[in-house]
Amino acid sequence: MKQTLRTVLLTLFTIVAVTTSAKEHPEWLKSAVIYHIYPSTYMDSNGDGIGDLNGIRSRLDYIKSVGFNCIWLSPCFASAWEDGGYDIIDFYSVDKRFGTNADLEALIAEAHYKGIKVLLDLVAGHTSDKHPWFRESCKAERNQYSDYYIWTEGKPERKPGPKFVDNDHPRNGYFIRNFFDIQPALNYGYYQPKADHEWEQAYEAEGPTAVRNELKRIIAWWCSKGADGFRVDMANSLVKSDNQNRDGVRRLWQEIFEWYDTEFPENIMLSEWSEPEQSLSSGFDIDLLIHNGIGGKIYRPLVCETTDKMVPTTCYFNRAGKGEIAEPMRIYNEVYKSYRKLGGYASMPTCSHDIWRLTRMNRTGVDEQKVAITWFLTLPTPPIVYYGEEIGMRNLEYAPPKEGSFSSRNRSVCRTPMQWDTTANAGFSTVADPAKLYLPIDNAPSFPNVAEQQGDPQSVLSYVKGLLALRASTPALGVEGDWEYVGDVGNPYPMIYARRTADAKYVVVLNPSDRTVTGDIAPMGSKAKWVYGNNRRAAKCKSSSAGHSFTMQPVSVAIFKIE
Repeated sequence: MKQTLRTVLLTLFTIVAVTTSAKEHPEWLKSAVIYHIYPSTYMDSNGDGIGDLNGIRSRLDYIKSVGFNCIWLSPCFASAWEDGGYDIIDFYSVDKRFGTNADLEALIAEAHYKGIKVLLDLVAGHTSDKHPWFRESCKAERNQYSDYYIWTEGKPERKPGPKFVDNDHPRNGYFIRNFFDIQPALNYGYYQPKADHEWEQAYEAEGPTAVRNELKRIIAWWCSKGADGFRVDMANSLVKSDNQNRDGVRRLWQEIFEWYDTEFPENIMLSEWSEPEQSLSSGFDIDLLIHNGIGGKIYRPLVCETTDKMVPTTCYFNRAGKGEIAEPMRIYNEVYKSYRKLGGYASMPTCSHDIWRLTRMNRTGVDEQKVAITWFLTLPTPPIVYYGEEIGMRNLEYAPPKEGSFSSRNRSVCRTPMQWDTTANAGFSTVADPAKLYLPIDNAPSFPNVAEQQGDPQSVLSYVKGLLALRASTPALGVEGDWEYVGDVGNPYPMIYARRTADAKYVVVLNPSDRTVTGDIAPMGSKAKWVYGNNRRAAKCKSSSAGHSFTMQPVSVAIFKIE
């Protein structure tokens, strides 16, 4: 590209303002309860030791019975499987390990029949280096895909930066990767291309424009097959060398949503961004408050018992009762006010395919699991529960790295097979040789499983079912209810926050510690009535004109209605 044209395009790019007006979101999102499935380890229907789409389809009644009405599938597209499906070689085809395109359409159709929405995982930022687009881009001669990726012209002695990958392709240049070297970054352009960096194309250059149009085609293809939306991987990183406000990538998504919201007004998108002000103003319906970004400043001190390098930390949801909540609650309050203003939601998943399960290390007891998961299921956003969390599946620290799962930590530990019953392979794969399973099953003598917990009123599964049913029937506990931290952040245990609408008030009280604690709040009514928790006798409230005083026994949780 000639530098004069680059300058003109850069000018056009920088003068376009990023808007922040709120958008309308589909009505069904208000009652959505999302269940995140890693397809390789949910249910194996053909005995090859790997989960598949027909296996998921066979479990739709179970999913609905728990209270979930939307499922999000981690990538199920054709992949080289060098990064757990996040290295795609064909965006328009289901990977053969999971079945066929027809199998996915059948799963979506049956899910819809049962009142369940289906979200797919959109890996927008990169492909596998085995993708046909990239193989064409590697050729020395110019072709349609030459600028689908970011290449230098020639190979200077020193690579321009750590993201540039050396290679022996016919094209004489370095290419940019996103994560692993086998994941070349798609070219969405640069926010402010530098004149002396020939690889930095402007947003409106031919290559980035073609890639944006390709992204729209992928989205439209799967929406036409019935998909109800997408979770977008690395949504905040598409435009390179962006500024701190992500004005470049926000402009890109606003362009996408101007088209998407018109063509598919009942569909949604979730962003892996963890910065709600940026993502929601770009047009996303939900931003995921994950272990990175601003979400990490809330999630990690509450839940994570170690750093990524396995150094022990002091988290809040731990029996030791040494955690702090002043800063996480301050940040969450800011996030809450922000997304209420913008519209949309900032949802905090219980965990994911990338982060440890709640049941990990010292947090193993049934009551500990109930206390921790209550936080996630009583926030004013659509809940997102990773498969197996509803039965308290353990994080398996001994699971071996698999298909690129190891980066700064081994992500296989949270991707192990769903535990359905006590038959062979925990019911995940009824005929496969255990040695051929995608990952090992929990080897504990008494591992959590669906069959045993379904008949146990004290189980984690029964507790989650009951809590989701209460949430569904109680507007104040759903997305329309206000949220306010009403406890004393200087006295971290118990955690106390209010959920309320104009005509109903509830207080959620959590004590994950191994000691009896007391917390006081200002008056909200004349009395407090216990409506849900792990043990009615473990939670008491005394109400007076001075306020409400809650006494919580060790490892207990209670929801009170204030009257």
